[in-house]
Amino acid sequence: MSFKNAFKNLIAHFGIVWAVLLYLIICSAIIVGLSLPFILPVASALKNAGVFEGIGNAFTVLMGEGGWNGFWDGLFDVYSKVVHVFASNSRVASLTTMFVIFVVLVAFRFFFGLYEVPLATVLDGRMSCNANYGFGGKFISTLGVSVRFSLAKMPIMIAIDAATFAIIYGFAQLIGISVALPFVIILVIIVMRAFRSSLTSCWASGVAGGMGVIKGFARSCEICFKRFGSIYSTYIIMWILVIACGLFVTIFTLGVGLIVAFPFAMACLSYIGITIYYNKTGKRYYIDGTVFTPPTENVL
Repeated sequence: MSFKNAFKNLIAHFGIVWAVLLYLIICSAIIVGLSLPFILPVASALKNAGVFEGIGNAFTVLMGEGGWNGFWDGLFDVYSKVVHVFASNSRVASLTTMFVIFVVLVAFRFFFGLYEVPLATVLDGRMSCNANYGFGGKFISTLGVSVRFSLAKMPIMIAIDAATFAIIYGFAQLIGISVALPFVIILVIIVMRAFRSSLTSCWASGVAGGMGVIKGFARSCEICFKRFGSIYSTYIIMWILVIACGLFVTIFTLGVGLIVAFPFAMACLSYIGITIYYNKTGKRYYIDGTVFTPPTENVL
C-alpha cells in the first residue's frame, strides 16, 4: 500500500523530480571541485595502465560476439590492471585513501544528506493539506536542522555501508572471482540497502513534522521494528526496481537516462518514507487530491 500510494503521488507531482535534479547538479559540481586534486593524478595513472581502454573493450565485446563471458573476462582484466596500479604506485594509493575518507565518506554524504528534510517538508505539506511548497524556499528555511540531520545520519550510514562491504568481501573470499560474484554482490546490496532504508524511513518525516533529530531517529527505529516485515518488504521491492531500472537505463541509453533516473529514485524513496510515516502513525493524507485514511490496524 505504501509503495502504491507513494508512486501515485510522485507521478501526480512529478515536478519535484526536476527540483531534486537541480539540487543534484549543484551538489555534484561542489563534489567534483573537491575531488579534482585527488582524482586527476589517479585517473592519469589508470589511463596509462590501459584501465579505461579495457572497460571500453569489455562493453564492446558484450555488444559483439563475445557475450557475457567475454564481458566478465574483460572486467577481470581491468581489475588486474587496477590492482597492479595501486600495488606499484604508493602515491595513487594514498590519494585514493584520502579521497575516500574526505570526499566519499564525509563531503559526499554530508551534501547529499541535506536535501532530505526540506524535501520531506515539501511532501508533508502536499500530503497533509495539499499545499504546494517550493523546494528552494524550504531548503533555506530548514538548513540549520538539515545540517544537524545530515551530520547525525552520516555515522549510521557509514557503519551500515561498512558492514555491507565486509559481507561482500567475505563472499568474494568464499566464492572467488566468478560469474556468480556480481549477482551475490547485487543481492547483498539490495538486502543491506533495504535494511538501511527501513531503519531511517521515517526519520526525515519526523524531523519535518517538528521532532528533533535524535527523537526523530528514535521514532523511526520504533516504527521500523514494530512493523519491520511490511516496511522491509516495501524497500526490498523498491531497491530491486531501482537497481534493475538503473542497469537497464545504463545499458540501453549509454548512461544518459541516469540524469532523470537518479532524481526520480531519490524522490521516490522520499515519498515512500513519508507515506510509511503517515500510514504507520494513522495520519490521513492526500493522494492526487483525494483524502486517504490508513487502516486502523496498521497504526502504531
